[in-house]
Amino acid sequence: MIPNANQDRTSMTRLLDCARSLIRDKKGVGAVEFAFVAPILVVLYIGAVEMTVALSVDTKVSRAGNITLDLITQGTTTSKDELEDMEDVAGSILAPYASDDVDLVYTAVTINGAGDEATVSWSWGSTGTTPPSVGDDITAEIPTSLMIADAFYIRGEITNVHDFITSIPFTGSAMSSLNLNETYFMRPRLGTSITCSDCNT
Repeated sequence: MIPNANQDRTSMTRLLDCARSLIRDKKGVGAVEFAFVAPILVVLYIGAVEMTVALSVDTKVSRAGNITLDLITQGTTTSKDELEDMEDVAGSILAPYASDDVDLVYTAVTINGAGDEATVSWSWGSTGTTPPSVGDDITAEIPTSLMIADAFYIRGEITNVHDFITSIPFTGSAMSSLNLNETYFMRPRLGTSITCSDCNT
């Protein structure tokens, strides 16, 4: 049996009707759009959480470095035991964030009478750090505004490794942590210098 022209037109009409119906059908559009947008929203959310936590930890690291150095400069003498206690002080300030990777280094800096050279009087550092040696010339590491004749400073350095909840994408590498560090200089509250008899021994 050979189909006639009417049957051909009927079949074509049905195909056109199906095509028009498919074009007009908006079902599932929302799901498709969500599939495109959802990954972006997730990345933005995780990024916002990571940034908020990192800023909070950085603030606590800065505060810990400032407070521990302030405690040291309130006396005229210090010791290894007292400096080691600063690790516990820093840990309590950083709570509830981890403080296992906190490193502290304290350096007594003496400026000569001409105000053009800074040398190390004593230093102490957490286990794993390398503090400068007594007599080292660290003039290049001192801000020019602090190069005052016969001045004495305690330099405090704090470093903490902050671990991200997840790796940060789009950085070109698997970035899973961030090194946070601060450096402070303070003068003695009492007298003109602070001694540490058992440091550098």
